[in-house]
Amino acid sequence: MTVTLPISQLADRVRPENSDLPYLLINPPLTDPTYPYHSISYLVANCAEYGFTAFRCEDANINSLNYLARPDYVSGLLAEAASVREGVGTMESPSRADELRYQAALTALGLTDDFMQRAIGVLRAPEDFYDYPVYQDAAMAARRFVNLLSLRSLPGIFSGYSLRMSGPVNFLSRADLADPAVLDKVTGGFSDYFDGPFAELLAEREWQLIGLSVSYSSQLPFALRMARQIRQQCPNAVIVFGGTEVCDDVKYARDPADVWKIFADADLLVPGEGETPLVDILCAVRDKTAFQGIPGVLLPGSDTKAIRLNYEHVGRLPAPRYDIWDWSSYWSPEPVVLYSPTRGCYWNKCTFCDYGLNDDRPTSPSRERPVEVVMQDLAQIASFAKTLYFSVDAMSPRYLRTLSEAMAEADLGLQWSAELRLERTFPKRGTAALLKRAGCVAIAFGYESATQRILDLIDKGVNISQVPVILEQLTEAGIGVQMMGFTGFPSETPEEARETYEFLVRHRNLWSLAGVGEFGLTPGSIVAKQPARFGVEVLPLPESHSIARALSWRDLATGIEHVPGAETDSVPSSLKAQIKRDVVGRPFVGGVDSSHSLLYFSRYGRSLLPEEPGRWDDGRRRIAPEQLAPVPFASLGELCSVADLVAAHAETLNKQNRAGYAEMSAWLAQEGSGQPGTTMALVMPGGAAVDFQQPTADVDTDRVMNALRVLLAPTAQAAR
Repeated sequence: MTVTLPISQLADRVRPENSDLPYLLINPPLTDPTYPYHSISYLVANCAEYGFTAFRCEDANINSLNYLARPDYVSGLLAEAASVREGVGTMESPSRADELRYQAALTALGLTDDFMQRAIGVLRAPEDFYDYPVYQDAAMAARRFVNLLSLRSLPGIFSGYSLRMSGPVNFLSRADLADPAVLDKVTGGFSDYFDGPFAELLAEREWQLIGLSVSYSSQLPFALRMARQIRQQCPNAVIVFGGTEVCDDVKYARDPADVWKIFADADLLVPGEGETPLVDILCAVRDKTAFQGIPGVLLPGSDTKAIRLNYEHVGRLPAPRYDIWDWSSYWSPEPVVLYSPTRGCYWNKCTFCDYGLNDDRPTSPSRERPVEVVMQDLAQIASFAKTLYFSVDAMSPRYLRTLSEAMAEADLGLQWSAELRLERTFPKRGTAALLKRAGCVAIAFGYESATQRILDLIDKGVNISQVPVILEQLTEAGIGVQMMGFTGFPSETPEEARETYEFLVRHRNLWSLAGVGEFGLTPGSIVAKQPARFGVEVLPLPESHSIARALSWRDLATGIEHVPGAETDSVPSSLKAQIKRDVVGRPFVGGVDSSHSLLYFSRYGRSLLPEEPGRWDDGRRRIAPEQLAPVPFASLGELCSVADLVAAHAETLNKQNRAGYAEMSAWLAQEGSGQPGTTMALVMPGGAAVDFQQPTADVDTDRVMNALRVLLAPTAQAAR
């Protein structure tokens, strides 16, 4: 379904030639450091069309990470890690938190204070970036960096360049999100940036409006902490929150009043698409008029359930502004651009879906930007970049073909990827060959399940018997394929769950990357709205879950209860292992849809990695070397692990009907399970540490380490 929306009323606004109203838009940490998200590019472009050109855009995500990667700051982290190792190592009864901190501190072994500068240098240098062993070494070092930052935050809080949603803090809890002390602890590793460059930025001008664009859950705690600082430093500025995460918090809040407790420092919330509302807000600030009545905007204390989301007329929006970012600051050798030729999903039927900005439908209404206008936008992008990702929910087959034909004819030199539906029309009319001519290097498909019965329940509109044919044609065209599915849909049998993996194993030569997750029941999905149709009983949420992002449910046929995040135990780990590749993973090469994966697809084709990746040059100094060191425990495997922390969070929820910072802090404060002793720890290149047999007196430790370096040196052999 394609929805035609009314033309914006903004044409009636008084448009100054150039407004000097200073406003600041911020992309908060913590998210992908390899490229900028594109929401702010769209916002400022539309505001500039209406004369608001005195803007400043701060990508606080990449700027903070670059600032914290300075050798002087890293030196302090390494010293703190050494202090933690020494302190915990001499404790009689370390707590679980101490044991987690100790393992994070082991990450520092073998690192130098310039290790992040060297790693970032590799990620930005084309020659090194595409030398996979060298690249892998740098990516492993970057993974260690966030482990070290956790020493100044909370144990187990980081999950790569994201936050662990069910760990020491509950990010679905109003009590945690509205507690400044908790937010300070979560964001503690970034305090130097907040107290330094960010404070200087706020003092740079008398900002009249400051907006925080929050696209991911991992950004929310940082955005809330930053808003508190903004309120203190810039008391007269209008503070606006927008982005898909804000939309989710508004939609899923069980008590509407909790929204305003979480966003205590917000003057306005924009839970829908923001281009038009932001112009209206700026006009009100400029004209000193009230904000009441602006469509798509929430004021403090207003009924969040009464909001009608704003959906833009995408054909009338100006081209996004990409010149607002310093592309050289990102951890990538060249720009990778996000661009949205369409918004919403034309299919809009999948019963599991509750994605994006929706209004009582699986996702937002489908809208298409005229292809001739898109080609003008792409020509602008081609002037400074050659790689882009079409950030869309789904493109209709008709639109995809029309756009591909235009791109093939224009020959702009762009290489691209997108997430598309497995359309039955793919095998027809030479679609794969056309996509290749248009510059497509990889496609991500949500195949969801390999069982037709489940696909029909999902209303996916896919015939699983046709999927291999589609994949074969894409393989012949040299286009990489990323397959995404899930198990655990209501009524799925263990045999059907295994088939979702076995399908991938049988067709291993037809895809490049694959990931299978677990079904999660969300409140806006058709399954949640019509539970009886799927044999489901929706269970009450835990008391501490103020934001109903995911629901627990009971299968009425089996009586089995399913909780968010639980894995399907009917699929053996040996089968799961067969679809994994030995690659670094998000946000680096190997992450589904990551910018680095797209660059590698562009360079090396559907194999993703070079056919002859080579071995590590022994004459080159490693950034993230393995390290062998004595530890004061009988076994590292006995120490409290992140997996234990996640399991304890779930168990606490089950037993106490609540889990948050207070409950998890009490659990972490309890005595750990490690036993005193002496063993050797082998710190792997990625920072994980494992027990290693204590060398005896007649064993040459140097020879052991040299052998280990050969075995562990970055190489892509296992990834092929």
